Amino acid sequence: MTNPLPIRTEVTPGSAHALGIFHRAVGVVRAYSEFLAEHGLDPATIRTAEHFAMVPPMTKSNYLRKYPRPSLMWHGDVNEAIVWSASSGSSGRPTYWPQNEASFEDNVELYDRIFRLHFDSREKSTVVVVGFAMGNWIGGTLTLRVTEELRRRGHRLSIVTPGLNDAILSNVAELGPHFDQIVLAGYPPFIQNVIDRAGPEVLEQDVKILLAGERIAEQWRDHILNRIGRPDEPERICLIYGTADAGVMGHETPTTTTIRRLADSDPALARDLFGTNAVLPTFVEYDPILRYTEVDEDGFLLFTVDTGVPLIRYRINDQGAVLTCDQVAAVLKRHDYCLPIATTTPDAAFLVLRRRSDVATSFYAVKIFPESIAAALEEPEISAAVTGKFVLSTRTDEAFVQSLDLRVELREKVLATPGFIELLTGRVVAALDRTNSEFRQLRTVRGDAAVPRVTPEPFGSARFHFEIKHRYSGDNA
Repeated sequence: MTNPLPIRTEVTPGSAHALGIFHRAVGVVRAYSEFLAEHGLDPATIRTAEHFAMVPPMTKSNYLRKYPRPSLMWHGDVNEAIVWSASSGSSGRPTYWPQNEASFEDNVELYDRIFRLHFDSREKSTVVVVGFAMGNWIGGTLTLRVTEELRRRGHRLSIVTPGLNDAILSNVAELGPHFDQIVLAGYPPFIQNVIDRAGPEVLEQDVKILLAGERIAEQWRDHILNRIGRPDEPERICLIYGTADAGVMGHETPTTTTIRRLADSDPALARDLFGTNAVLPTFVEYDPILRYTEVDEDGFLLFTVDTGVPLIRYRINDQGAVLTCDQVAAVLKRHDYCLPIATTTPDAAFLVLRRRSDVATSFYAVKIFPESIAAALEEPEISAAVTGKFVLSTRTDEAFVQSLDLRVELREKVLATPGFIELLTGRVVAALDRTNSEFRQLRTVRGDAAVPRVTPEPFGSARFHFEIKHRYSGDNA
């Protein structure tokens, strides 16, 4: 293998850093050198962003699960990991990820931006109530470690970690009055359960919310804001787009929230900006210097991140798009919106996350994504009666005929009437027809046999208990 030629710094933000990760990994990560050799790639030929786009993407199957864990890590040394975290397993079995010093510092920097933009925690005394699962799951443990570090760096933070526990309400009620504000951090379905069950001793405090784990609807945001008595302050809620693999990939800002809410009320803007108005995607700011991101020809996001296992053009099977500030500004201008595009850094851009392709139910080879079902449950006539959680699965009878089974959790103290079941079924089918062309074609062939069997279940029933994250796709029955 020849010595690499000098790397040329590109105008593409973050490309020089990504190239640096690539060439460092070639030298000291045995698995990656073998991976490139198997693909016939000479690393010395990769010197620019255009060259970098020819590097074979890595995935869990072709790389991470193929090689022994030590060979995936810097210098083959498992002790380079400070903390091992596990994914929730929502797309299969949990995967263990090593966090090193570089990945921790990157996550601290991104959390620092969130806490300055949304929570002003350098000025206000703040208790962070961590409602993510604790143990070795990344959502809870990373939030704890990062907020401790932010305190050392000047944020006025105290932390309490009830996790996925009803004690979260008593934590807020007891501790909150001693602070200027409370930041509730957690997974959206759990946070909704907390807010919906909270009394005035919680809701009358200065509550702000940090979310991760799944998409939210603007109707969901409005519901939570109304419950905490702040209907006109959408920036109180900040959603992180994160992965167990690398931590924070992007996060909402007041700018992204404003733009998304405009798109929610303007279907033409939503189509032009996001490529759809059927289900609004997650829309966040990202830093290409820390999270270099590309999009392949199939619409999958490719990340290059310096972490315990260096991820280089890593395809996690999330589908979306990358938009520059100029592109977003141009779309807004076409629709007569004069909105300044403020970002936290000069190089920042935007990520559109349309779907997480690994989290889907297969029905006669048609992939049905949670977003399509969620679109129906977010309609006002439906959302007033349901929590938003559901389980979609397929069943096969003795004659090997498949059917689609949808179980939906009702809100506390809500009972389903036959008329509601019929209404819900109709809205689900309409949402699937609108958002999934393959399902629409399947229904023209199979007719009523393609219509899901909808069963509302009482609030808190066993199917909707979760230790880490709720799983929307159930096991086939």
